[in-house]
Amino acid sequence: MLIVAGGCGPEGITRDWRRIEPPVAADPFTLESLDGPPVALTALKGRVVVMEFWATWCGPCRFSLPSLEVIAKRYRDRGVEILLINVGEEPERVRLWAEGRYAAASILLDRDSAVADRYEVTGIPRLYVTDQTGRLVWAHQGYGGGLERNLELILDEL
Repeated sequence: MLIVAGGCGPEGITRDWRRIEPPVAADPFTLESLDGPPVALTALKGRVVVMEFWATWCGPCRFSLPSLEVIAKRYRDRGVEILLINVGEEPERVRLWAEGRYAAASILLDRDSAVADRYEVTGIPRLYVTDQTGRLVWAHQGYGGGLERNLELILDEL
């Protein structure tokens, strides 16, 4: 999958966020959920989906994941789904690390990193936003603060 990023976002979006122009279809996947049935991206069509690739050993992820849980709670009744896609770790490790922290966002397991590879994830945290038609429209790499504010602007626009 080739992603071309560029353009400007809604007023106030920081420059480290990239609008994907033109939007491209998100590569479909089905992943095991940490505490529920498997989740298929195609089943979420009609919803805005925020997916972040992360790992328990990732320092910046420890800052972004709590913000994504806040967004999940704030937007769950507004057609937004938050998928926290753990890359390359065993469920037991993820469960121990996440226990009691995340209830609104779905934690998915990309144990062999196949989905991360298809999404060209070269560093984490790596975040993508899809629109209601299942097209990738925004991307963000790393964590530098302002995640909640930027996502609120993007989600309110969508």
